[in-house]
Amino acid sequence: MELSEFNKIFENEDTEWEGDNAIQGLLIIQKYIPNKGIEAAEHDIIYSVSADDLVEAGITTEDAESLRKLNWMIYDGFYMACFV
Repeated sequence: MELSEFNKIFENEDTEWEGDNAIQGLLIIQKYIPNKGIEAAEHDIIYSVSADDLVEAGITTEDAESLRKLNWMIYDGFYMACFV
């Protein structure tokens, strides 16, 4: 997948999940970058790996779409992030 395709997936704002979307998203990220997880946090948001790193690690379209449905986003055009 190209980065442009990955970014396009995250233009969709539809969400659909049950349970803890932050943990579910981190588990998807861990499949591709096993030694990374939460890289930073603020009051109501966690930040993880860069979108570039996920694409380079070979994330599938299906997993990218799952992250999007779990309400993950590409924050500031760079980092994967999720409101908690």
